Amino acid sequence: MNNKDYGEKIFQDDFVKELTKYKWSTPDELNGNLQKVTVDTLINHWRKELNRINADQLEGVALTDDEFKQVMSKVKQINNSYDAAKLLSIEDSKGKIDGIFRTPNPKVTREQITLTIFKKAQVSGGDSSYHIAREVQTENGNRFDIVLLINGLPLINIEQKRADISVSRAFKQFKRYYRDGEFNNNFMAFSQMMVITSETDTRYFATPKSINDFNMSFVFHWSDESNVKITNWEKIIEHFLMIPMAHQMVGDYLVIDEAKDPENRRHLLMRPYQVYALRAIESAAMGWKPHEKAEGGYVWHTTGSGKTITSFKTALFLSTRAGFDKVIFLVDRRELDNRTSENFKAYASYEPVDVDDTKSTYQLKQRLLSKKSGIVVTTTFKLHSLVKEMIENDDVRLRNLKMIFIIDEAHRTTMGQMMGTIKDYFRRKGLFYGFTGTPLFDENNVKGKINEKSELINTTEKLFGPMLHKYTIDEAIADRNVLGFHVDYINTGEFSSYESLKEQLVEKMLFEKPELSKRSVEKRIMSLSDLEVERLSIKYDILAYYDKTHIPRVVSEILANWEEQSQNGFFNAILTVAYKKRVIEYYKEFKKQMEDIYGKKPNVAVSFSFGSEEDEESVDIEFVQEMFKDYAEYTGIEFIAGNKKHGEDAYFEDVVARATRGGSNRNEKNIDIIIVADQLLTGYDSKYLNTLYVDRSLELQGLIQAYSRTNRVYGKEKEFGTIINFKYPKITESTVNEALELYGSGGKNSPAIVDEYDTAISKLRICFDELKLFLPNPTDWGMYEHDEEFKKSFKSIFKAASTQLNTSMQYYVFEWDDNRFGLTQREWMQYIGAYRNLFPRDEPIYDRVVELVSDSKLVGAQRIDEHFLLKLIGQKTRVSNGIQTIDKETLRIIYEQIQELSNMGDNEKAKLLRTFVDTELLEGHVLASIDFDQAFEEWKIERRNDDIKTFATKYGIDVNLMISSVNDYSELQAEIIPLIEEINKNIKFEEANEKLGPNMLKHKMEVLKLVKKEIPAIKKRYK
Repeated sequence: MNNKDYGEKIFQDDFVKELTKYKWSTPDELNGNLQKVTVDTLINHWRKELNRINADQLEGVALTDDEFKQVMSKVKQINNSYDAAKLLSIEDSKGKIDGIFRTPNPKVTREQITLTIFKKAQVSGGDSSYHIAREVQTENGNRFDIVLLINGLPLINIEQKRADISVSRAFKQFKRYYRDGEFNNNFMAFSQMMVITSETDTRYFATPKSINDFNMSFVFHWSDESNVKITNWEKIIEHFLMIPMAHQMVGDYLVIDEAKDPENRRHLLMRPYQVYALRAIESAAMGWKPHEKAEGGYVWHTTGSGKTITSFKTALFLSTRAGFDKVIFLVDRRELDNRTSENFKAYASYEPVDVDDTKSTYQLKQRLLSKKSGIVVTTTFKLHSLVKEMIENDDVRLRNLKMIFIIDEAHRTTMGQMMGTIKDYFRRKGLFYGFTGTPLFDENNVKGKINEKSELINTTEKLFGPMLHKYTIDEAIADRNVLGFHVDYINTGEFSSYESLKEQLVEKMLFEKPELSKRSVEKRIMSLSDLEVERLSIKYDILAYYDKTHIPRVVSEILANWEEQSQNGFFNAILTVAYKKRVIEYYKEFKKQMEDIYGKKPNVAVSFSFGSEEDEESVDIEFVQEMFKDYAEYTGIEFIAGNKKHGEDAYFEDVVARATRGGSNRNEKNIDIIIVADQLLTGYDSKYLNTLYVDRSLELQGLIQAYSRTNRVYGKEKEFGTIINFKYPKITESTVNEALELYGSGGKNSPAIVDEYDTAISKLRICFDELKLFLPNPTDWGMYEHDEEFKKSFKSIFKAASTQLNTSMQYYVFEWDDNRFGLTQREWMQYIGAYRNLFPRDEPIYDRVVELVSDSKLVGAQRIDEHFLLKLIGQKTRVSNGIQTIDKETLRIIYEQIQELSNMGDNEKAKLLRTFVDTELLEGHVLASIDFDQAFEEWKIERRNDDIKTFATKYGIDVNLMISSVNDYSELQAEIIPLIEEINKNIKFEEANEKLGPNMLKHKMEVLKLVKKEIPAIKKRYK
């Protein structure tokens, strides 16, 4: 029944057979290998399932055609997987479709009913059914390999490939299906998870809500509890696609993020280490094996790996299913309290739980004493104040409640007396679980505290109990769940070289101890490592940093490289310095130096750390007024200095929200650089932060926490986080290695540290050399336009070079070097041109095509593009007898420039322009009364409409509808073909010059495929 090759068919048969071992069944009527199975077949199957699981609601009378039509009308209103996820989670996590009016029937008493379609909690039991559909055909001529149906809903799509084909091909296939409209406003929009698999590799991802959300950076492997990746397909079924796990993945382990920013709203699927951590805490809380009784503990998940989602889901499970009175989520700072509450409320919008934040101790007390279950988010300080009050009043009401405490960023203030008091008060029935990316060990040398048993509590394990699950930085980087770091150590001029420091040390030591022989001192000093020299130079006051000279140098260094480092203001950065006073000095220096910048300047803001709630430092009111005034200039928001609610607090919240949106090139009101002392170095999460500037000392857990602000995954534009240190290069490098050894696999061999710049450039040179060897002259691409073998090889070689260049360009010190690269920038642009011309419809988001100068070539300050050439030709024409003409020498120059436009990758535009010059200008058809560029545009539209008419007439399409569709088509929404339904309705089979099938239905199906390709192509050709 299908055209799969033998290998693919055998793999599918084996895969399905394995699924049936784990509660999946394979009804013959859903097997496309036995007969034709379509999406309509799945819909009819779902109708039967609806009748089954809603038998009581339906009063034994199955849905009539009219009633089911109402159901499908509502289904067609589901825009995408995100909308479907919300529908599947409403009303206590039971998916519902309401407002169905019943057809009059003497056996029916209800006029209107609500149908249940999905129950998260009924895993592997209850009403749930688990069926497999195979080779499902669509109206657009596509075919789904495997669809896993839960209660008849197509919640999991599986695309399979042979062992010799990369699963990335399956990913692109899903994207093509999406572009064809297979997952929008129809039954397949219920899809919540996509799985791409071969015999050697399997990955999964949440079904994207739009075609622009397809991103291989968010496609994951499944792993075992020890974080070992599972690639064997049989093991994948056993651990991941079996029942109940598959049901839980699209139910319990799915998170709906109802974020404030619509751009960030989506549904997410938990990653394996998050699931295992949740289960580990649940097991500890319930006293299940291997625990002998209920006990606390901690989770070590590296910073940036999604602890907020893990902790929320953990809190949700324990608050709704485990019989605890309250789950309290503790943070140690007010700003984290606000942010966590915001995140939790976004995640809880479609969950059967309330998230309460508390503005006062009184409010916290009322929340905890209320009988309503739920999650309470508060600060350690606020809970400590309440506990003290309860102790002073001899009030034991809270002490007797079964409480779960989840502590965020557990490496920070949990060693203080406040946490000790809290733990002591709730010791009878309270269970404490810490989440941290950097647990405290003996090596951290934390002071700690003495408990009531005279025990020193100075590590995370001593405070919370055993480690319940671990996911370290090296594991996360290997999985691409977080990024690695490139760490630069900048000498800002405090010393010229380590040799000069050695010479100064010799002089200093001989001056202080003249009895020593010069030779022995020189021998000792010259044998020292650079690290030892740095340390000794500090001891002898030879190496020191003075703010008066150091701060201007750092600011100058940042500003000089800002445009490249931020990728023209797309990403942003944090500058962290020691002490609030230095934050202010840095801010003033930025303002001073930016006065000399012409054109666009980076938006700079400061954020002070107010410490804990009982220790808030004050700042000079005049500076705050100045800072707020500067901030208002680019944001348009004015804050009131000295007013806590409408001043500093509101300002901080706005700074955090604005900074998470990226740099000022994304929005002119965004922030480019934030100067901080301690704030935002933990708990702050933004994929748009790509750089951390450091002008201070950071130690162990503090260093990893701060560096990890830059490690959030974004896409090909951000291959790693960049850290730029401005003090004590070798001492800082040693500290970095020490921190990585403690929290990862250690030192320069750690996957946390990416290639050195020289290594990256060596790899780039190899790629460029291979490219030049394969195609010595990129302007010769036309010779190979129809050579498919050549194109396949060229594409592979070019993409490797492009990817390596993309990575190299993100290093702080990157600059084009013709000699080192073995290629000039102009030659690279010509290779980009060759690629564009050979693959005009390729998808650069996956091919990682790096462009250095947009889609044109720089000549001095002028771009050689279509607009430049039109202007040039218009200036060079002369008027003769009422028409525009041109002389031979100018014509020769214009032909050269048109060829250059083709070499840069705009061959289609170049051909159009050459045709216009040859057939219109040289033939005397361009009147003197019209501007040349206007004449070209009018000619282009006329020619475009002729192309549309030819295509439409060939297949019986309404010409006017096709023209309107091309006019309305936008590359920003590439998957949407305007008026496609109207075009389909108005196709006239009998008028088609070329019929693509024996009947109207087959003809329409084939024509629509062509239309979906032709409209974008025409739009691009005549853009």
